[in-house]
Amino acid sequence: MTETAEEQALPIGQRIGRLFLTFFKKPLLGAFLLGMTSGFPLTIILGIMTTWLREYEIDKSTIGIFTWATLPYALKVLWAPLLDRLKLGTLSSRFGRRRSWILIVCAAMALAIWSMSQLTPESHLVAIGTLSVTIGFLSASLDILVDAYRIEVTEEKDLAHSAGMYQWGYRFANLIAGAGVFLVADQLGWSFALSLLPILVLPGLLAILWLGEPKVFEDDFLREERARHSHLSPYQLQVYEAVILPFKEFILRPHWQWILLFIVLVKFGDVMASVMTGPFLVDLGFTLTEMAIANKTVGAIAAAAGGGAGIFVWWWFDTFKALLISVIFMMVTNLGFVALSVIGADTTALAITVGLENFATGAGGTVMIAYFGSLCNLSFTATQYALLSMLSGLARGFFGGFTGIAADALSWTQFFLVSTVMAGPGLIALLILWKKDIRARNLENVTQKGDI
Repeated sequence: MTETAEEQALPIGQRIGRLFLTFFKKPLLGAFLLGMTSGFPLTIILGIMTTWLREYEIDKSTIGIFTWATLPYALKVLWAPLLDRLKLGTLSSRFGRRRSWILIVCAAMALAIWSMSQLTPESHLVAIGTLSVTIGFLSASLDILVDAYRIEVTEEKDLAHSAGMYQWGYRFANLIAGAGVFLVADQLGWSFALSLLPILVLPGLLAILWLGEPKVFEDDFLREERARHSHLSPYQLQVYEAVILPFKEFILRPHWQWILLFIVLVKFGDVMASVMTGPFLVDLGFTLTEMAIANKTVGAIAAAAGGGAGIFVWWWFDTFKALLISVIFMMVTNLGFVALSVIGADTTALAITVGLENFATGAGGTVMIAYFGSLCNLSFTATQYALLSMLSGLARGFFGGFTGIAADALSWTQFFLVSTVMAGPGLIALLILWKKDIRARNLENVTQKGDI
């Protein structure tokens, strides 16, 4: 949400001061902690695991197939209604519907990660694959819960700040999980390094205990639909509200198809590059320590800075301008990997390339998360946000599995040139949105209080 006309009339110093003071609100500090716990499992699958497997000389095509462990992100809308509405008996009575689910999922994920740390790729490749899919499923489920929780405890005007703080927590966890595991693995072995990762579920648990359970929101659309279908049994009505209404409310909005098309296409180029970054750096001859310092550490810092820049871009510019800046920047920074493939194993070039790429991804991530939040009706937060983020992850979950085949068929220079071109369809879709002037506010078919 950009500034109001009243806020824009204030002196620039006062406007910027208000922007920074917002970060100290309790829900926004909680968003940082939630980002840590929500973000690190994906780092395991797309960052740590690909490098771990390559260190054991697993071929690139197999590594690419392992990224299909992220497919649950592309399918999570299927069970989002269950997580959105189902209560867990005594646990929900004590902690609330949202928090009880988060507690259960975090515990299961910690167990799955620790179990994987006890295996080796050379002897337990199938078991590692099974556990990676399990981690992907639990991580996707946690995303459903955390996204809904974060939006529901945050004021509408602070959505961009919440997205930025979430991204900062996410990237900080990337630094700990990525660089930390590489450094520890280099000295003490992969098993011990991976066994430390379950600790990262603790920040999110601390956040939900601190912030409490969000209020249950029901708008006029939900109440009217409930009254219209009062002839249904309580169970049938619950299923109707959980499974049908979130989608019905969304597709009743004019021009909703263009939004979904843009969301599907926008990440194609970025995903293609990110999936093969680990194997690419191994093939260039970088050591784990060099990757930890130049790739993971510099990358995490740059992504955090980019996340902050994304807050400013969303706050300062019109929605379409903010999205356009983000998409073009993410597209152009893929060319850095083309240059690195020519230069070779130079740590300075690696740091610059990864720094720019992660800065662009951080800024784009904040803008996209704020944009998704602005499209959700608070009566159906978990399911609608799951739909949007699922479509955004479709490129990673499906297309990502074929990137290893493309990397085997092409040189690294050709591969990253293709990844840059693959960002084009998303850019075209955005320009169509802009031309048609399809915004969050005129996507809404319900205008009563409570719709974002």
